[in-house]
Amino acid sequence: MRNSVRGLLLFVSVVVSVTAGSNQFVARYLQVGAAGSTDLLAVDASGNFFIVGTVQEPSGLPQIRAIKTDPQGNAIASFDFGGGSDFPSGAVVDPQGNLVIVGTTYSQDFPLVSPLISTTTGQAGFVVQLDAQLTKIVFSTLLGGNRGASSANAVAVDTAGNIYVVGSTASPDFPVTPGAFQTAGPTPTGFGFPVYAFATEISPNGSSIIYSTFFGSASAACDGGSSCLGAVGGTSATAISVDGTGAFVIGGKTNATQLPVTPGTLGQQCNCTSMGDPPLYVQSGFLAKFATGGQQLDWATYIPLAQIGYGTDFGISIATIAIDAQEHIIFGGGASSGLVVTNGALQSAFPGGNPSSSNPTDAGFVAKVDPLAKSYLFSTYFGALVFGFPSGVTGLAVDPQGDIWLTGGSTPAALLLPGSIPLLGDSFVVELSADGSTVLGGTTAPAGAAGQAIVFTPNGLPAALGTAGSLLLDLPDQPASLAGIANSAGIQVSSGVAPYELVSLYGVGLGPATAVSGQIVNGLLETSLGGVQVLFNNVAAPLLYAGPNQINAIVPSSVSDGSTASVQVVTPNGTLNGPTLSVVPSEPEVFQNGPPMPAGGSAVALNQDGSVNSGSNLAAPGSIVTVWATGAGLDNSTFDQNGLIATSLFSPQLPVSVLDASNANVDGVYSLEVLYAGNAPGLITGVIQVNFRLPENLFDVYQLACQLQIGPAVSSRFSIYTAQ
Repeated sequence: MRNSVRGLLLFVSVVVSVTAGSNQFVARYLQVGAAGSTDLLAVDASGNFFIVGTVQEPSGLPQIRAIKTDPQGNAIASFDFGGGSDFPSGAVVDPQGNLVIVGTTYSQDFPLVSPLISTTTGQAGFVVQLDAQLTKIVFSTLLGGNRGASSANAVAVDTAGNIYVVGSTASPDFPVTPGAFQTAGPTPTGFGFPVYAFATEISPNGSSIIYSTFFGSASAACDGGSSCLGAVGGTSATAISVDGTGAFVIGGKTNATQLPVTPGTLGQQCNCTSMGDPPLYVQSGFLAKFATGGQQLDWATYIPLAQIGYGTDFGISIATIAIDAQEHIIFGGGASSGLVVTNGALQSAFPGGNPSSSNPTDAGFVAKVDPLAKSYLFSTYFGALVFGFPSGVTGLAVDPQGDIWLTGGSTPAALLLPGSIPLLGDSFVVELSADGSTVLGGTTAPAGAAGQAIVFTPNGLPAALGTAGSLLLDLPDQPASLAGIANSAGIQVSSGVAPYELVSLYGVGLGPATAVSGQIVNGLLETSLGGVQVLFNNVAAPLLYAGPNQINAIVPSSVSDGSTASVQVVTPNGTLNGPTLSVVPSEPEVFQNGPPMPAGGSAVALNQDGSVNSGSNLAAPGSIVTVWATGAGLDNSTFDQNGLIATSLFSPQLPVSVLDASNANVDGVYSLEVLYAGNAPGLITGVIQVNFRLPENLFDVYQLACQLQIGPAVSSRFSIYTAQ
């Protein structure tokens, strides 16, 4: 059954096309490593970037990896550390150029160097300072107690290099200093274990704890009855910002009803509740400002929902904080319906739809309050949930002019951006006016390209980080903007490419204003369209499509001659020097109907009778279905297939498997029978066709989740509609 789908070439050339924006963001990709993801971003006084993430070592153990780049995003140093079960959550560069990383560890062998605390319970926070050249650990300590779990969630430094760490702890013996604002910690009750936030200041060289305090309450709201037996307060600090005087603001989430809020602030009541047994909490955000030296609380306030919809809302969570030159506090994160929004808000209505339906029930938000937290200067929703990726407002920063820059994730349509910003994907970098009333600029990008963190360079330009090792830099005087490169069938950007892989380049001003589709000339797909070329190591790629915001290309087979591929895009306005990508043997992804879904969208597939698989046309158990994919790598032909329409049935050099990812077939067979895997007749080389047999016995499955494995690489999930 070697069928093809009419119009698949058109399918892989689905495009977006809008007018250009003002920022020239250009992607740079870091070679993160096996099973790697990048989470944290910091910048030093010279404009060098520090990126922190996790990787899997050849031994199979996960490690934390710190990478230093120059101001253009070229890696110049890296350092790995960890004990095998560690999770970084905050990073900052101190005035001496050292990198400070905080997070949570479960490892018994976490590397400690001159530690303040060396023994804790099984889960502890950690603080690690690496030297500026990433050659060694300057100091490393645990942060926690011996009677409950602790986590370190965020970090900041002041102008003297003092280190401020915030997080959460259930340990009543967490180290606090005499005379601190709150010295009594979370004491376990007969029915539950309260969790308190903490704020700890450590000396620049890690030799002492200067100041440390709890911030929390054991009380929690409940609806009465048995649900109250386990109702205890939980407070976690997840963000911190330090001003020029050493005063600092912390923020996070809580369900504790008796936080030490001060009179006259925005939120005097938590407006929290618990529902069900065990209790499901609706939480409030909170902010608290401590004076220089930390022992005096200047003010504290809840940031609550205005109203709660029973069973539908999780509440508010603050993920990021900044303080501007006027000492206003700007903060953002995630919120349910019921957020307090101000008049003239960019998004006054909850963008997740009807909270009682299957639509998303939370969204992003950003707000700004006066220096005493007595009133909102503005508060607005910003974007809606993205399943499977960072969602909401995950990072913010204030530029030298006072404008507010946000990064995060959202379904593109929910952002309500002006037409000058193209809707290129689920992550965003957006500039708001200081009063929050106007979107001034920015970009959206494919998933993984941004959304993790945002910083400003010393020259006042933004840089954003994505999970896939993507660093988006605002580089002036570029001929175009390149926001990301992804497998044309894929879910998110990638730092690697395989020979013959169909890839899509997303940006602004990449190609001609009037889009041009690929043409076959003398049996080959053209390598130039509308004055546009894409070069991989100076070899022109066959082009399927070229438009102002997207180019679809086929990676030349010649990239297999090396380990990396430098990308250049010849645009109508000049040549853009793009990122350098790693060359991998395979990077398979299966074409899906509509935008690919992280949980596994429906594949473009045919049933055994040649009809299109769909929700109303199901495949029978034990029958053969056909899907199409790209990223299989080199095939077993003896000559280059660049730009050819497939007439011969060459197979990939690497073995091909289809994996049942649903864990729902009764037979317990999770590697499905593949009957054919190779070139798709009549389609361009680089698209492969895979025919495989469904399990004979399926239990309560409407969409069977599968993955395509080619060599060592495994695709994202895709699904087949099946009859039970």
